[in-house]
Parts: sequence; structure tokens; C-alpha cells
Amino acid sequence: MSAYHFAVLLLTLGGFAALAVSMEKHGRQLTGRDLPEKKRRLVYWLGWVLLALALAVGVGGWHWNIGPVVLVGWLSVAGMALAFTMPWWPLQPKLAARKEKPLPQVPDSVLPWPVRSLLILGLVALPAWYVGNAWKMSEHAVLRDDAVHGQIGPWKFVIVEEDQGPPEFVAGGTPIKEFHLRFCEECDREIRAAYLKIRKPRSLRAAGLAFSGTRWTREVAIYIPPAATLEDQIWLTVESKAGEVYHQAFDIERLSPALAKFIKERRQ
Repeated sequence: MSAYHFAVLLLTLGGFAALAVSMEKHGRQLTGRDLPEKKRRLVYWLGWVLLALALAVGVGGWHWNIGPVVLVGWLSVAGMALAFTMPWWPLQPKLAARKEKPLPQVPDSVLPWPVRSLLILGLVALPAWYVGNAWKMSEHAVLRDDAVHGQIGPWKFVIVEEDQGPPEFVAGGTPIKEFHLRFCEECDREIRAAYLKIRKPRSLRAAGLAFSGTRWTREVAIYIPPAATLEDQIWLTVESKAGEVYHQAFDIERLSPALAKFIKERRQ
């Protein structure tokens, strides 16, 4: 999950930086020169694209119920970081000399244009690198040795926790744990939805949170109820496109030792 946090932070930071560059005054501060109107317009739209990607990563990592909240938090952090960094940014032109103390003319920027280009490129490339890295982590989670292989109904699957650490706390101190699920390629065509929750579901409506994604690796972040015990188990529910519903339970200690330890300590 931490990879998603880094991705959202850097995408929001890159988006705000691009929007700042698209403004005449702040663009001069960040690039050390006056950008043509056409370039500023392109950078403006790049900023909004990065912010849209940040929202997409947030929703992909925490779904629509938590993702936008996480995004707003990182937007605040990125905005403050940019606001406090800009006055000391090395590319901004030197301040004009006071009339009573004339100074010799100085160049527009203290750094040559190749260095400025690399810094500007880094504002875009670094968030993109983190997004790609987060995607790779998501795809490779189901290939770990601790992944659980099984079959539910006629479909084979692999399920695994995203990371082997304890649950994360979001949205007012609510603990969540993320899991990844992968069906075989042929199975995916027959499955309508898959759900995961702690405690046995009473019906399909109470089957838990739905895995996002329709092919290959699916992801979901489930809540950890305050009264959860190890006996409750983690329940997987799969619904076929034909309307068939299957349930399967997993021992919490087998699927996530860190979550089992967390529940034990909280019960004590």
C-alpha cells in the first residue's frame, strides 16, 4: 500500500508543479525564464492530467470510498511542500536590485538550460516511475511464496496480502488490509464479481467489499472490524455470470500472519 501513497503524493506534486509552471509569474520562478504561451498551455493540461492520474491511483488503491479522501490529504501535503519550496527554488531569477543600491546585472538563472531541463523533466518522470513501480508490485504480489492457491467452484485462484506488514490506518483511524486475487484467464470470462470480508457473509448483499479489476489481478482493501477474532476467518465470495454463488473461508493466520497478530494484540 505504501507504493500507492508515494505514487499519489508524487503525482499531485507533479500536477501542482506543472500548473504553477503554466502561470506567468510562477513559471518564471520554476524554470528561470519566460515560457511561450503555447508551452504554458501544454504544461497546464499536463498538470491536470497528472492530478487525474493521482485520483485514478487513489481509487485503484483504496476504491471510491477511501481513495478520494487519501487524495485530498496528499493534495494538501503537495500544495504546502510546493508553496514552501518555491521561494528557495534555485532556478528563479535574481531579485531586482534596489534603486538606492544598484547592483551589476545578473543572468536570468543561476543554472544552465540543460540542468533546468533535467529538473523539469524530473517533475514529470519521477511520478510516472512510481506509478509504474506500484503497478509492478501489484502484479507480482500473487507470485510470492506465501500466496494461497485454491479452487472455488470450478475456478482456480491465487490470493495473497499485498504486503506482509500490519494493517494500515486510514479515514479516522480505521484499519484496512489489502489483498490481491487472480483467477486463471479462462475463469475470468465466467466471473461477474468477487468479494472479501472478515466473518461469514449472511447473503450476497453482505458479501463484503468487491475486488476491483475484471481480468488477471484484482485488488480489494477490507476493513478490520473492532470485534474481529481469529475464529471469524476471511471469507471469499465469488459470483458467476450465470448467477451461481460460491463461498470459501481462509484462516487469518494462514492468509496474513501480520493481520492475525494485529487482531490478537487488539483483543488483549
